[in-house]
Amino acid sequence: MRKFITLVIIVTAILSMNGQDATTIVLLKPSAVKKKVEKSNADIQDSKKSIKATTWQKRGDLFQDVFNIGLEQTQEGMDPKMLTLFYKEPISKESETMEDGSVKETYVYESMKYTFVNGILQEWERVNPIHEDPLRVSIDAYKKALELDTNGKLEKKIKESLIEVKALLKRQGVNYYYSEDYEGALGSFEDVLEINQLDLFAGEMDTVMVQYSGIISREIAGKTENNELFVKAINYYKQLADVGYGGPNTYLQMKLDYMTIGDTAAALDILKEAYEKYPDTVNIIANVADAYIQLKDIDGGIAFMKTVIENNPEIPESYYWQGRMMINKEEVEFIDKAIDSYNKAAELDPSIYYVWYDLGYIYYLQGADYFDRSNEEQHDATREKLIELGKEKYQVAIPILEKAYSLNEDNESVKLETLDLLQRIYYKEEMTEDYERVKALKADL
Repeated sequence: MRKFITLVIIVTAILSMNGQDATTIVLLKPSAVKKKVEKSNADIQDSKKSIKATTWQKRGDLFQDVFNIGLEQTQEGMDPKMLTLFYKEPISKESETMEDGSVKETYVYESMKYTFVNGILQEWERVNPIHEDPLRVSIDAYKKALELDTNGKLEKKIKESLIEVKALLKRQGVNYYYSEDYEGALGSFEDVLEINQLDLFAGEMDTVMVQYSGIISREIAGKTENNELFVKAINYYKQLADVGYGGPNTYLQMKLDYMTIGDTAAALDILKEAYEKYPDTVNIIANVADAYIQLKDIDGGIAFMKTVIENNPEIPESYYWQGRMMINKEEVEFIDKAIDSYNKAAELDPSIYYVWYDLGYIYYLQGADYFDRSNEEQHDATREKLIELGKEKYQVAIPILEKAYSLNEDNESVKLETLDLLQRIYYKEEMTEDYERVKALKADL
């Protein structure tokens, strides 16, 4: 849940600032609000009142009050002392020490439960609510009011009210998320998006809400293995991509979602679209290349990398991925082409450790192949020549792999593989001191 803390801080900070505008403390009485709800329910059944826009506009306002019962003076992050200042002492208190040592306290009132973690309000829960989803009722009521308000007299007021509803929905969504009710959180944020689709807002796009709807759709999908929700997340991120929100990372997230549901071809298509927008982004280029490899479309990948290099010949990683493509080809001549491509990458940026690792690995494989062939060769002169060629390749590989190891500060698995190759070479070449050195380095990883 903590990975979502930034979302919570942003949304609740906005709400807190908005809440500071109030100058008068007014606490809603549940019994009084309930009577108004009963009257409103009767009004919308009345043949005369139900066709009046004001009936529905007032119903929308009323159900905002239904939602606000017990929340009028609360702010996320407030402490228990501040809560009791407004709402007096609770009927009861419940306390629990969590596994991580945090202290969880719940203040129980007639209509609400407030949960504090280490003295900070984190979430709330309604007790015997007047309605399970009052903000949904508000939205529907305002939409009905707009439909009946043919002369547009209430349009400005309804728009202001719907802006308030959107703020409340965001607050509700955050609370649902903290309560681990991810479906509720998603529903709240999607309701915000629904309001934005009304003509009043001219299709206003709340990129934060679109992003959070995508995040939560994906989170629920991951827990339920519901591929339809991954598709929903992708569609939200496509909306973001269309307006440039999030840059290349938005496309990379869509690629991950497509890969999760096993649609590598769609992942490649979305990455190629990203490349058209961000042709100089190394991460996009790398992901497109990797998708081609996973699809085993090596010829397509080689053609793509040729275009990338023609468009911008100064990106070293492009030559690296071109090399990766070429070593997947069966034809022997592509190995030399791959080596040339790796060397070009190293020339442009000699600090990229994985360029050196791949290059060293190629020479190691070539050397090992010569040694394997020598073991099967019956002709003495030919066998000696194969051994000589194997040694030559190993000697070329040694400094390259040592360089790959020295440059690699982050990737321990590649470090281990690099040392393993060096250990094999030093053993074969009877370079005992280097063998023991590399063996000790492996043991320390």
